[in-house]
Amino acid sequence: MPDYARAALFDPIGLGRTEWVTSEETWVFRQSGVADGEPIAASGLRMTPRDLARIGQLVLDGGMAAADRSCRPNDSRNVSRRGSASTSCKRYGYQWYLGDMEFLAGDTVRLEHWVGCAGNGGQRLYVWPDLDLTAVVTAGNYSAPEQWLPPIRVVREAVLPSLP
Repeated sequence: MPDYARAALFDPIGLGRTEWVTSEETWVFRQSGVADGEPIAASGLRMTPRDLARIGQLVLDGGMAAADRSCRPNDSRNVSRRGSASTSCKRYGYQWYLGDMEFLAGDTVRLEHWVGCAGNGGQRLYVWPDLDLTAVVTAGNYSAPEQWLPPIRVVREAVLPSLP
């Protein structure tokens, strides 16, 4: 999987070094002793915030990186297609979360649609297609129940209110 991802997506869009955690590096292995040594596809990818933002920009650009089509147009559009509801405020599309974020911009309350990815500890990639904006938040609140709160506060209280 890491080799395929590198050849099919990461190299074409110019991503730097990435690392995929394997099953031997997880708490499950430490507790059970059971692991197959394979990369953890759902949650074990590590990359720089700048490279994560490039993936967000790829979604904004409809699968285009520079002058090259890095993925099929439908693949980049499908990330924002509604799949199933995960909570009353958040939905799940094709491997991406979907939602609507309310924030105060001056004296006006705005509501903007976003798509994004979430990682343990508060790592987040947000893409607001209607604003042509992507934002990455990194944090270290690993396995904490409130790990979702700092990224939400950063974008709701600092990033989005700064927009015109």
